[in-house]
Formats: sequence, C-alpha cells, structure tokens
Amino acid sequence: MEIRILDGAIKTSAAQHAYIVTRVTGAAGRLRDAPCTIDVRLTDLNGPKGGIDKRCAIVVTPPGLGTLRVEEQAADYYSAIDAAAAALKQSIARLLERTKANGPR
Repeated sequence: MEIRILDGAIKTSAAQHAYIVTRVTGAAGRLRDAPCTIDVRLTDLNGPKGGIDKRCAIVVTPPGLGTLRVEEQAADYYSAIDAAAAALKQSIARLLERTKANGPR
C-alpha cells in the first residue's frame, strides 16, 4: 500500500504527515496486503477567511475493485482527516462485503 499526500500550497508539517499516514493506514487496514495506491489531498477552500473550509479527500484504487473516493470538510485539518478516514473505513467495508456477496467483478 502506497500513500501519497498531496497538500499543494498548504505544506504539511512532519507531525501532520505522520498523523495522516497513521489514520489512513488504520482506516485502510483491510487492504494492507493489496498493492493499491492511496491519494490524500488537503485543501483550504476559503484561504485566510476561515470557517469550515478545510477539506480532506481520499482516493483509493484497490486492484480489481474499482475506485473509492471519500471527501470530508471541517474547521481544522485534523478533524477533516479523522472524518475522511472514518468514511474510508466504512466505504472499504461496504465494498468488500458487496464483493464477497456478489463475487469479484
């Protein structure tokens, strides 16, 4: 599993980078043996204006299972990362359960 963090102009710190890797690795734990790529994109929608404008989008491409995309917004990056990781965990569980019930595509 490869995790790529795309932060653009935000420039995450080493602590934020480690936090992202820890949260996303935990959320995608059921795919740890699959050779997949996970892109994590952080954006600030309003810039310096503030508000609930920090967005974390996660795109996962597990082999043979399609592409998963989750996106969450919050007032700070840590909350957005937590919410996106929780949504990712649910999406992966739902995808694997559906695949298990219907067979591989």
